[in-house]
Amino acid sequence: MPEFDTSHVKSVVLLGHAGTGKTTLAECMLYEAGLLSRRGSVQERNTVGDYHELEQERGNSIFSKLLHTKWRGYKINILDTPGYDDFVGEVISALRVADTGVMLLNAEMGVEVSTDIIWEYTEQFKTPMIFAVNKLDEDDADFDRTVSEAKNHFGNKVQVVQYPRQQGAGFHEIIDVLRMTMYKFKDSGGKPEKLPIPDEEKEKAEQLHRNKSFPDHPGTGKQYYKTCRCNGGDHPDQPTGK
Repeated sequence: MPEFDTSHVKSVVLLGHAGTGKTTLAECMLYEAGLLSRRGSVQERNTVGDYHELEQERGNSIFSKLLHTKWRGYKINILDTPGYDDFVGEVISALRVADTGVMLLNAEMGVEVSTDIIWEYTEQFKTPMIFAVNKLDEDDADFDRTVSEAKNHFGNKVQVVQYPRQQGAGFHEIIDVLRMTMYKFKDSGGKPEKLPIPDEEKEKAEQLHRNKSFPDHPGTGKQYYKTCRCNGGDHPDQPTGK
């Protein structure tokens, strides 16, 4: 990996309740960046992040891990953190050095207990945050309910940047209301296909586009709301975790 000056090194911390998919997201980011030849999984106990025996035995993260990749001339440090509040000290340590946080939410469960606990620390450290709704391919996934819960817990500054065109087993398309385009993913992953927003989605997308109220400087707010798909995303603002 080439040398980077400090202005070209960014640290992103992955946050969320246990089981929201943080380690899987980190694994997908490394895979899509070309650093891995195949994706590991928590179930198979072969992810880069959960390498410790205790983590493989338990099936969840216990320690914060520092992973890294590169993107368009930047080195991106990825901090994968535990989700159970028993290990919140690991989360606090990661927040101290992070430039930005990504809070994962399980689309089946919505806002969970540890989400609220971790959020208090992000407020304490004034960490700019992105919400990512994960597991949208699950049968009981409900994106709208998850967004509604987030607004109830964290305020109306939460804004939708992307939303899924479909949920459940057929989930493979995301509408981006910031760029007003649709991303269509292949099951095998890789770069998504950019398509026009379908006619039946235009009214909803245009309304969200008009209603968004992003801050002038993206580092000052905690408004952003994205969807996640594990097997896709070769796009600077396209998440890659499910």
